[in-house]
Amino acid sequence: MAETEEAFPAEDSLPPQQVDEGLTPLQAVMEWAAEGNPPGQRVAYILSIPAAAAESSLDEARNVLLPLLTQLAFDDHPDVKQATAEVLGPLGPILAGKDPELGEAGGSADAMDLLVLAHRLLQDAERGVQEAAASSVAMFAGLLTAGHRRDHLSAVVDALMHNYDDEQMQECAVDLLTKVVAAAGAANPGWCEECALPRMLRLAMHRDYSIRVHAVAGLVQLAGCVPEEERTGALLSSFADLCADQVWSVRQDCAGELAALAARLPRQAVRDRLLPLWQALAGDVSAWVQAAARRQAGPLLASIHPDDCTQELLDAFVEAAAGPATLTEACAHFLPSVLHSLGMQRWPQLRRASRHAAPRILFTPLAGAAERRLACRAVEAVSALAASGYISVRVALAESMHHLAAMVGQEAVEADLLPVIQALSADEHQAVSDALAVNIRSLLATLPPPARLGQLGFLARMHPETGSSCGQWRMRLLIAEQLAGIAALLEQQGLAEVLLPATLRLCEDPVAAVREAAAQQLGAMVGGLLAQAHGGGDGAGGGEQAAAGGQGEAPEASPAGQLAAQEQQQQQQQQQQQQQQEQQAGGSPPASAEKVEKQGGEGTAAAAAAQAPADQGAAAGGPAPAGATEQLPQDGTEEAAAAPKQAEQQQPEQQEEPAAAWAGPSNPAAVVQQIVRHMVELQRSGGHRARQTYLAFVSALLLPQAPPPPPDAATPAGAAGAAAASGTEAAAAQGDAAHAAHPAPGWPQLGEGVASNGIVQGLLEGAVALAADPVPNVRLAVARLLAALRVQQPRLAAVSPKVAEALASLAADADRDVQAAAAAAPAGELNPP
Repeated sequence: MAETEEAFPAEDSLPPQQVDEGLTPLQAVMEWAAEGNPPGQRVAYILSIPAAAAESSLDEARNVLLPLLTQLAFDDHPDVKQATAEVLGPLGPILAGKDPELGEAGGSADAMDLLVLAHRLLQDAERGVQEAAASSVAMFAGLLTAGHRRDHLSAVVDALMHNYDDEQMQECAVDLLTKVVAAAGAANPGWCEECALPRMLRLAMHRDYSIRVHAVAGLVQLAGCVPEEERTGALLSSFADLCADQVWSVRQDCAGELAALAARLPRQAVRDRLLPLWQALAGDVSAWVQAAARRQAGPLLASIHPDDCTQELLDAFVEAAAGPATLTEACAHFLPSVLHSLGMQRWPQLRRASRHAAPRILFTPLAGAAERRLACRAVEAVSALAASGYISVRVALAESMHHLAAMVGQEAVEADLLPVIQALSADEHQAVSDALAVNIRSLLATLPPPARLGQLGFLARMHPETGSSCGQWRMRLLIAEQLAGIAALLEQQGLAEVLLPATLRLCEDPVAAVREAAAQQLGAMVGGLLAQAHGGGDGAGGGEQAAAGGQGEAPEASPAGQLAAQEQQQQQQQQQQQQQQEQQAGGSPPASAEKVEKQGGEGTAAAAAAQAPADQGAAAGGPAPAGATEQLPQDGTEEAAAAPKQAEQQQPEQQEEPAAAWAGPSNPAAVVQQIVRHMVELQRSGGHRARQTYLAFVSALLLPQAPPPPPDAATPAGAAGAAAASGTEAAAAQGDAAHAAHPAPGWPQLGEGVASNGIVQGLLEGAVALAADPVPNVRLAVARLLAALRVQQPRLAAVSPKVAEALASLAADADRDVQAAAAAAPAGELNPP
């Protein structure tokens, strides 16, 4: 114990270490990576050698770093040697990039120096040092000249192979060959054929079984680099010998590499030689070998030609659905790939292979249709997986269910897959339903319209629990990013009863990313509903297309979605015709666009209520934004002038409005009213995060496409400097110059009916009123919105003179970020995403 205390003194007794901050990275490495410093500190600075080399000249790296690495390669501490081996790999491309003679020489001379250092580390007694050195050699092996690879790299491998008394060195030789072939073999097929393949074949016949195990992966990697004659000849024969090895672990490793080897062999070799090897391994005397071979049934079916699959291979794949956990999980994971590869015409062969399906399977066969029988037999395997007692299997199936539903077709989904989907969505473990909800938009697009609403039950339980700050916020973010696509697939009643309440709750989520995503999707919903109310003939898109405009990836127009949209449009037309007939019979004028404009005026008034006098803002419990002392102008109608009082009277009732009240009329404008009222409450909120959520909602509504980041960092900086030096005039000049240099892209424009709608105008005025908000982040969001609006929607920005006034005031803001966003963002936003 005394010797231990002397060898490892207490940290308090060590002298304090002081780091000179004036040292360059190269100088710091030279001082603190040298011998005599604590090992942990030395390792940290050794790992920073590639960064120091990137900032240094080629001469400094050669004259300083390479001698230092030579000393470190002979260090006594294993951690120091392993760190040295790890930095050799990334250092090779860095030095080669600085070498002007690289192209003329056909390779890097520095890579040869690194190979000499790596050879020393490959012969180290520590296995970790050897593995790190082998990985590094693979990284710079492609930089060696052809002669250096043929002579020196092969000599390094031979030196390791000829250590007959040290099996660890021979394992290192196999590892080195495998990694080099995987990294640089495709670009150097000649070296693989002449040097790597003969050595790997000799190692595959080694007397030690552990070396033969390592040689299996090396043969598979070489199969993708050598000519076809060698692949189907000596290489495949050597692999077949390993499949019949006396040691079960060698055969098990061969079974696990069958699918990878099949992807590198020609079709005839797979059919005539590889599939019989699989069949022999699947019937092996070792249970471990059998399990490894049966796990490869799915990958093999996904990679081979459909006409070459055998009945035994299909049987093994389907029987895995009721097998142990490892087999069922593999079956669930590869089931979509198998369906995609084999096609519908091959699934009738599964009729005899479904005997292990669970008794709870729903099976409704239709005689005479091969495709129908295929779908039903596939569903039997799916049902067996859904009834599995392993959570991981059900999770894997739920993650791929949207792919399966898209492949089998709507008829098979409605008849057979729908019960499985419902069982997964109602699973007792939340992880299963969460896995199903991750791709809920794609899944709903494949379901019949009446069955879509029932799959949204998870929305009620995805919010954070009481007392939890964030909960599973990443899951909520994934759902929030799909809301607009989900809304496009639902009918008005489902949208009002289920989706909107959950969406509005997400707009008040404790995590900022979730709030922003939900607000953006909600803005896309409102844009789609307004376009639908105005006929859906203009703007960013009507109906489903407009609702999906806020997503990064628009939902595909599936036949089920198109049918639902047509049915919904026909129902709305019939309702409008009935209303016109009733009104004409009663002597009243027909309901037309005037009704929509009237509702738009009410929405405008609701937005104007957010900029009520300052005393009303204080009574609401939040700071009154600048400009709150004035009532914003509306449409000029009497209804708009009287609407603020009506909105104020309705707000107390709306705060306690039950979820069932969302199920109003099927008119899209009625749903928009409910959304706008909630957004106005956020705009009036005393919390700046709620106001930022409101701005995110307005941005998504007014800008159908999210503006891209500025591509040129110099442009915003130059405009910001001009704004600080000369005020708004210089900033405007900078923006005009940028407009002249970069032509405006074809931004999707809001339709005339949507842009002139009172709701849109009122929400824009509400955003403009936040230009004098006391919180800089809120003003920054306003500046970005208005600057992008002036570029992407110039007609809408020109309607309100307060847009230009707000931008001018923001360009002179005390916050530099706000200045840059107001003055320079239009120039940056001119390039399309």
